[in-house]
Amino acid sequence: MKRMSLIILVALSALLSSAQYNTYNSTARTAIVLYKLDAQGFYQRSSNVAVDNVDNVVNHYAYDKKNKKLYVTTKCGNYVITLSGEMEKAVKKNKSIPQLKQEQIQELIAQHSSELDRTYAHLNEYRENQINDSIAQVREREKRAALERERQAREKARQDSIVQAQAAARAAYRAQHEWYMFPIDQSLNCSLCDKHVSGYSNDSIFVISMVADTIYSIERKAGLLDDDLVHDNGIMQENVIWEIHAYPVPSALKESQRFKYHVEAFSDSISAQKPLTSETAREMNSYYLSRYVEQVKKAAPSGLFVDWGWDADYSMVTFEMEFLNLDKRTIKYLDVYWNLYNDVDDLRGSGHFKGTGPVEQYQTGSWEWDSSMYFVAGDASWMKFTKVIITYMNGQKQVLTGQKIIY
Repeated sequence: MKRMSLIILVALSALLSSAQYNTYNSTARTAIVLYKLDAQGFYQRSSNVAVDNVDNVVNHYAYDKKNKKLYVTTKCGNYVITLSGEMEKAVKKNKSIPQLKQEQIQELIAQHSSELDRTYAHLNEYRENQINDSIAQVREREKRAALERERQAREKARQDSIVQAQAAARAAYRAQHEWYMFPIDQSLNCSLCDKHVSGYSNDSIFVISMVADTIYSIERKAGLLDDDLVHDNGIMQENVIWEIHAYPVPSALKESQRFKYHVEAFSDSISAQKPLTSETAREMNSYYLSRYVEQVKKAAPSGLFVDWGWDADYSMVTFEMEFLNLDKRTIKYLDVYWNLYNDVDDLRGSGHFKGTGPVEQYQTGSWEWDSSMYFVAGDASWMKFTKVIITYMNGQKQVLTGQKIIY
């Protein structure tokens, strides 16, 4: 299977599993326990508070089917949500969410609320210690600051000349370089995927944002479809997938003189860029991927072959294929009819292979035939799919021919 199909499946799975609860999919949202940060840095507890939205859910721990109530937790709260509409139907069918009796639910409510209480009690205790430590630190800082002011007064004249020289050098560097081309002499590994970038003495990387010790870069990746299909049909704007990578800066690169100087010289340009986070990058990648998939569905609404191959060792035809289902219907059978030709387009053989599902939407079915009843002459050199019949679990069929077969 091609790696691109796996990326599509994982990203789409993430999109379908995320949820936000608000007035569009629920009639009531109540925080059983909720912690909020006050102006002094302490977390204040409230209970049985109605809320407008419930975001960033980390655990769906129970569902009361009778009362249509879903129980979830976030990092800072324990909630009960009265579902409505399609969301209620979806949760009801989701076997991964326990459907429990009221007694069991009450036990879980108490358990999760206690966990939140313990967590934020520790955080408040830590904050209290911080404040106490800060008082002693302030006094020590005041003493050190007085000494530092004396030292700075003595050093001012010398520092002024150094600053002027450095400013002139930075101005010259900025005139000869672009802020977004970061020099790297160390390898980088993306924290979002398995992307690896080798760094050498004269290498650089295109950067769109730098936050703390992470640099974000964007990659233009080739899409699944043939460019000829894209250009001939004019279905897609471009047959590419954009992907953002997050590269933690290794310690050795932080100490690199070239890297450090570039970051310092362009500190204003770097800080002026919109800051990114790993979560934002993942969301943007999901958006780019889902937008591309929607475009692919316009070209291949039923699906496409993401990988396939044939051979004719000892004249017997062997065959393998992988098909990505883009239709909402589940595939039961996939019949592929083919012809084999030689280099001068003489027909050398024909036949068909039948793959058995099920293959649900956005899943890839894989089949392989190490032997078959088909034998061809030794000069057969290329294969053409003449017809593909997709039979769905509901008995419906879709017949693909010509350019409708994407392979």
